[in-house]
Amino acid sequence: MANAKKLPSGSWRVQVYAGKDASGKRMYQSFTAPTKKEAEFLAAEYIYKRKNTTREKLTFQEASDQYIENRQNILSPSTIRCYRIIQRNSVPNLLNIKIDRLADGFLIQQQMNENAKRYSAKSLRNQLGFITAVMGFFKYHISDIAIKPKENHSILVPTKNDAEKIMQLLKEAPDIECQALLAITCSLRQSEIAAITPADIKGELLSVHGARIPDEHNKLVYKETNKSDAGWRSVLMPEYLAKRMEELCASKQSNDWVFDTTPSQVLRKFKRLLISHDMPPYTMHSLRHCFAAIMHARNVPDKYIMEMGGWSSDNVMKKVYQYTFEDETNKAKEQANQYFDDLISNDSKK
Repeated sequence: MANAKKLPSGSWRVQVYAGKDASGKRMYQSFTAPTKKEAEFLAAEYIYKRKNTTREKLTFQEASDQYIENRQNILSPSTIRCYRIIQRNSVPNLLNIKIDRLADGFLIQQQMNENAKRYSAKSLRNQLGFITAVMGFFKYHISDIAIKPKENHSILVPTKNDAEKIMQLLKEAPDIECQALLAITCSLRQSEIAAITPADIKGELLSVHGARIPDEHNKLVYKETNKSDAGWRSVLMPEYLAKRMEELCASKQSNDWVFDTTPSQVLRKFKRLLISHDMPPYTMHSLRHCFAAIMHARNVPDKYIMEMGGWSSDNVMKKVYQYTFEDETNKAKEQANQYFDDLISNDSKK
């Protein structure tokens, strides 16, 4: 529920989303009271009564709007954005159906079956998670909905040679060079890179905290918490990168964002750079994976890779980020083959 805001008159007001009118315009119910607590109580009472007295009459569109509004100050802006995208694109057969008709799960299963033709298993899990959360919010507990099983997708990670080539090519793209180097040499997420201010930089030491992520209107908003508890960390930048960051900060105020480009703009420019040099379609996230691969190949203990990369557990780090370079793997296999050949040759001489 939205927080109360103080009016010029001294009273407090809360506005609660109340659905859309016939033209699709968002409507709000307003509650005003002498104190903040009273205004928020009136709004909470309205939401409770509306939820419990009209649930059978609500369509899934209305129910999901209420659910999102209720979680507005709890869920991450990126989660809200994901929910809105699901509303717009992924549940067309459910939106105008009253939720009591969805309670047996039949129509939900039909929608999931249709979605399976064009969405990945991960997207289907997100969609079903949203649907069941909305239905559960109105006391309809949905179970036994089948979706296609989880897929094992390997991430395309730059080889050692490609990583070296990318770092040289980035000099041709000064507007994204620092962002890409922060990913490949310091393992920063795109959202973390976007949230850097000059105040976070002290020589070669970079303080990583918070993130800037797109909200439901696709505007970047600052979030004080990172993706994991270990996201708050200090990292040492390579000397070259530290100097480039210092140059960027020279014309900025201490609380300005260092980078004016958005993560999506950086990704597009990075992909164009790779295409122009006939390189594989790596992503900015591939560079973060590459950092872990480099550290792993250099025999850095997992504990330190976790700390540098901001991973909260070794389970997550090992499952997702512990890669070996293909060329290094082939080299190791050649050495193993030579060892076996030597053993076989020695045995045959006996």
